[in-house]
Amino acid sequence: AASTEAPAPTTTTTEAPADASADPAADSATPTPSEEAADGAATGAAPDLEGPGTYYAKSEHGDWTIRCIRAGQGKDPCEMYKLLTDADDNAVAELTLVPLSNGNVAAGATLVAPLETDLIEGLGFQVDAGEMRGYPFSFCAPVGCVSRLGFTPEELAGMKGGRIANVQLLPFGGDPAEPVQLSMSLAGFTAAFDELTAYAAEPAPAAPADETPADETPAEDAPAE
Repeated sequence: AASTEAPAPTTTTTEAPADASADPAADSATPTPSEEAADGAATGAAPDLEGPGTYYAKSEHGDWTIRCIRAGQGKDPCEMYKLLTDADDNAVAELTLVPLSNGNVAAGATLVAPLETDLIEGLGFQVDAGEMRGYPFSFCAPVGCVSRLGFTPEELAGMKGGRIANVQLLPFGGDPAEPVQLSMSLAGFTAAFDELTAYAAEPAPAAPADETPADETPAEDAPAE
């Protein structure tokens, strides 16, 4: 079932300081691997399991995975990935995150919620017992409804030092007083973020050299005597 943003509790702010919807970087940023995959799903493309456009797990850190998408050439785009489940361990949403260096935005996340989510209520995001912040949904695709979250350096530090992040969603037609609460473990978050940051700083591999030998210019015939 698709979900949208959950209603904010009494402590929920209507806008996050790093609300991606108000952040020019979020609109101009290069699409994340998740968004590229969503575009592929919308067109009905079915890439080979090992071909360009397919995912693979690069590494695991605690409860977080660094996954990449095969680019076919150049450097594979990678992101942090976390599947969010409900109290009954049912998969409900997924979140991907990448480091950013854009003013006051240190990291950007994309959360994909079920299509049956109440979009008007948006979603709530909280680290441990901190403030619940509200974020809007940007658009919906066949794979679900997408919300983009921007985190300031201070908010990112809170996630690195935190234990649990809580995501709050409201199913369409649900009681605003009883939103769905999704717990997201932050175990391994720091190690995964640091590895991804280092990977992002690595230069792209050089293009393979052309192995086709250059055409040889035939020697000129010696002048006849």
